[in-house]
Amino acid sequence: MSEEDWKEYFRLREELDVEYTKEELIKAFDKVDDLLEQNRFEDADNLTAKLPILPRLAYVWKYTLGLKKMCYLNLSEAKKEYPEEF
Repeated sequence: MSEEDWKEYFRLREELDVEYTKEELIKAFDKVDDLLEQNRFEDADNLTAKLPILPRLAYVWKYTLGLKKMCYLNLSEAKKEYPEEF
């Protein structure tokens, strides 16, 4: 990644890497389910994108897609499990 890409990556880390409690995650998934039942697919997709990605999945995606493609994901859990990778 270029220097500008790295700047954007770290800016997005501050903005997007929000930690959720177990209760908050359950509530968010219930909300996603409600949105899907209402056929509000775009809203459900937007909410899902804000939730932390599973650490192992983030790790695999980093090596298959590249870090630049992942910069808009919530990597808060992945950073805890793989601090040297994210």
